[in-house]
Amino acid sequence: MPLTRVITGALLVFAGVLIIPLIALATFNHPSPTDDYCFANTAMQFGFWKAQQMYYDGWTGRFFHNFIVHTSPLVIGWFGGFKLYPVIFLAILLASFYALASQWLYRTFAVGSKVALASGLFVGFMATLANIPEYLYWYTGLASYGLSSALFLLLLATLLAHQRRGFGLQIGYLLIESLLIAAIIGSSEMTMVLMLSVLAMIAFMDLLQRRKVALPTVVLMIVAGLSCYFLMKAPGNAIRLGANPNSSNIPLTLISSLRYMGPYVIQQIVRTPWLPLSLLYVPIAWKLTEPTETGRRSELPSYLRVHPVLGALQGFATVLALISLHFYGVGIAPIPRLINIVNLTFWLSWIYTITLLVWFLHPRLQFDRWQVNFRSLVYVLLVWALASSTVGPVIPVVYGDWLSGRAAQYDREMEQRYAQLAHTDTDISLLKPLSTYPVSLFLEDIQHDPKHLWNRCWADYFHKKAIILTKKSK
Repeated sequence: MPLTRVITGALLVFAGVLIIPLIALATFNHPSPTDDYCFANTAMQFGFWKAQQMYYDGWTGRFFHNFIVHTSPLVIGWFGGFKLYPVIFLAILLASFYALASQWLYRTFAVGSKVALASGLFVGFMATLANIPEYLYWYTGLASYGLSSALFLLLLATLLAHQRRGFGLQIGYLLIESLLIAAIIGSSEMTMVLMLSVLAMIAFMDLLQRRKVALPTVVLMIVAGLSCYFLMKAPGNAIRLGANPNSSNIPLTLISSLRYMGPYVIQQIVRTPWLPLSLLYVPIAWKLTEPTETGRRSELPSYLRVHPVLGALQGFATVLALISLHFYGVGIAPIPRLINIVNLTFWLSWIYTITLLVWFLHPRLQFDRWQVNFRSLVYVLLVWALASSTVGPVIPVVYGDWLSGRAAQYDREMEQRYAQLAHTDTDISLLKPLSTYPVSLFLEDIQHDPKHLWNRCWADYFHKKAIILTKKSK
């Protein structure tokens, strides 16, 4: 218990170290020229439902994503909403991690252990984001990838709770799970593949352990199938994929994905805090997979009685499929906002495989008899994990942008742009380039070509004929 309190306290404090600058930066956030104004313009010009139909028919079948982006604060002219929604999303993400940890550690674990696991998952994920604004501050990206990742965590927690109650035809659970599945699949093709992988694993475990697929699993697979149909059969998908000559090249996809995955896995293990965090998790996995009071391992939940090789193969196949999607659709490696989802999938699969491995080795090892100085080991692992998080891709950037004043300067200059656009009567506005680009907040500026899509969407929103960037910035 003393060590549990040390681990929980340390991880909670570091979670706070992460959250504070993220909330502080949110107060300087602004809508991005990349897509945000375009979605808002469409909703304002054609109406909420018509705008979704236009995007479904003309560009993408991501029906849930289309629903969210057309409710942008820009639609009602509320620029302050872009400072609020990152904070709301952080709260949702924290609650999602805790919900998953709480349901995963339902057996004989105190709140402290659940908080420690949730904090560790949050720190490990957020401290290694491949791109910060695309996950947290860019409304269009958050609507597709950020929100769907939080919903995926909530779905896993709901499935675990449903499993503990026998995984029967409980209408409440099935309704919540169905809505979450439809939203996750309707967010992007990547989260669609992730969702199908989880459902396939559940069905396979049913067949392996019960020789039949449970009726609730069939119901959820039907919901997933219908959601996939509406996503993939959208007329806009053919238009979007047809615009890229490198799409649908299966040999290129397979070779490129395998080449990409090797260095990716090594980097995740060597250059992130996940390895020490995983080692800190092993004693929890040991207690989680202990036999019940009757001593029968068969009384453990079915998802804890899977061979670790099967769990590892499922995780490998899922990560490989997620990496392959961008190679298949565009012909290049996954971009950072996709890697954020790959990272989450990789480490959830990793933690699950570790749990299965501990369950498999439990009868063969006597962990409690090992002569190990656990206190010293815990301190070493904690320092290792927190040091890796500190020097990772997030902490230096967010604190640098916040404390250096770059984010505040960006905020002031954006407010000056709004004032200029609001008080200038001419149809053509000349805007100066920003003097600073805080990479934790900034995604992309308008271009020097007034015919560029971002410029046209800005001009339409502010009722101008054209908006021009006056000179090339350094």
